[in-house]
Amino acid sequence: MVNLKITTALFTVLLLLFSCSHKSETGTLFSHADTLMEEYPDSALRSLDLSPEEIEGLSDKECARYALLLARATDKCKLSLLPCDSLLNVALDYYDDDEKEKAVALLYKGRLAVEMEEVKEAISYLQEGLTIIQNFPKELKTKKLLLSSLGNIYFDAGYYDESIGIYKTLYQRCTTELEKSMALNNISTYYCLIDEKDSTLMFQRKALNYAIASGDSLQIAMSKHNLSLEFDGFEELDSALYYAQKALIELPQKENHGNYYFNLGDLLLKTGGNKDSVRYYLNKSLEDIPIEGKTSCLKSLYNLEKENGDYKTANIYLEEQSAIIDSLYHMEQSTEIQQLIYEYNTKMQVKEEQIKGNRIVRNTITGFVFVCFLIILIYQNRINRKKRLQLQYKQSLEQTQNKLSSLETTIENNQLMINLLKQKQNNLKQEHENKEQQIEEREQAIARLKEEKQQLLNWLLTQSSIYKRVITLSGQTTTNKKQMKALTTTEQEQLKKTVFGIYQSYISFLQNEYPRLTEDDKLLLCLQETSLEPLSIAICFGYTDTHPLNQKKYRLKERMNKGKSKM
Repeated sequence: MVNLKITTALFTVLLLLFSCSHKSETGTLFSHADTLMEEYPDSALRSLDLSPEEIEGLSDKECARYALLLARATDKCKLSLLPCDSLLNVALDYYDDDEKEKAVALLYKGRLAVEMEEVKEAISYLQEGLTIIQNFPKELKTKKLLLSSLGNIYFDAGYYDESIGIYKTLYQRCTTELEKSMALNNISTYYCLIDEKDSTLMFQRKALNYAIASGDSLQIAMSKHNLSLEFDGFEELDSALYYAQKALIELPQKENHGNYYFNLGDLLLKTGGNKDSVRYYLNKSLEDIPIEGKTSCLKSLYNLEKENGDYKTANIYLEEQSAIIDSLYHMEQSTEIQQLIYEYNTKMQVKEEQIKGNRIVRNTITGFVFVCFLIILIYQNRINRKKRLQLQYKQSLEQTQNKLSSLETTIENNQLMINLLKQKQNNLKQEHENKEQQIEEREQAIARLKEEKQQLLNWLLTQSSIYKRVITLSGQTTTNKKQMKALTTTEQEQLKKTVFGIYQSYISFLQNEYPRLTEDDKLLLCLQETSLEPLSIAICFGYTDTHPLNQKKYRLKERMNKGKSKM
């Protein structure tokens, strides 16, 4: 009876100590992560790296708070929010519509839905979050994040009129120069898209002024970079080059320079700048630019070396571009599969967590009972344990001696095997070197064949009547644009049919890689592979000058390589 009372008391004390200690440690951890969040989000994220067992031990309140902290740190570090999905669902279930935390949970669920390309779900989450946050006028930061995310979704989905309304509302809510600069960047991008030059440059210059007033070097660099891109789109290359150079100077060293190097190198190529400088900036861009942007950079390097007459090097860049495009296609397919797997695993995990949640208290109590019982058994068998250890030592000594003898024999056998394997390795090495040489020779042959193929395709095009018609129109000498002639609609269709027939394989490739491209986009890309001058290409589209063609190129560039600044 006495032993039973002692055991019960011991169990109760241990349980209370564990509970108090757990709550104290969890609260301290969350507070520490919160203090690190703004300046050191990566450190905050590392401190929140809990094991599945530790997460299961959290109460509903703790789990909901942990979900928001983890999602916030993950988002600030610009990492995928997918690992936070199930935890955010817990937060959504825990917080009610009259709590501001519910709006925060909906914000990150919306951004997660964007990441998973679930546009309708993302809009629904963010709109619900905006509805809730209206009841908390002081929560301006959360409201601005919701507005920014919703505006970006509308813009990316092609709802431009809806997006500009959101961006202007967001601008009205901004209180700092930095926030105003970010909002105006988005507004400027909208007007650039609809080809309103004056509005585009006005808002972008205003964004730059606010960025300078804020003193944020990154935002200053981004604003100047955007000005450069917009001047480029409007064919004001000198201004574009000026701001590209200024943006690169302003960009903090710790930030990624890839897109900035590419923009400067590409503009130097367009303006006939020093080719060594062009080559330097484009190669620097390849070191930092994300894989999605490497294709454009490699294309510019290809054009540079082609202009220099170094067709061998140009072909190498072209092959690298094709390899990256193939890689991106496979990555996209893989990502879709991974997403499906993740959605399935998430559903199963939620089910499993629901089952485990009902067992947490029972398992905890059972564990403590087991520990207490184990302590008692250890104490009672202390003397007998010493005798057993002595006997085990003698037995272990004999076993060790026998094992040593066996190991010596095994070592000798393994040494013989190693000698045989080394001999085989040398033979395989020689065979591998021979195969590598064969591969290199075949790759060189393929490169030559590809180049020959492209030359033959271009020759076929030059033999067509429609091509000769374009060349004839290109030779017009009149200075009056109204008197100049371009291809008629019928001739344009004839040209398109001819080009699409000759470059069928390239057209198929573009369709697979960039399904959003229009037929005019594909035609423009094909014509750029030929020796036609910009004015000749413009004539192919019914224009008598290159300005509308440059607009086409700008929109095409925007579709193939996204470069829009977002909050």
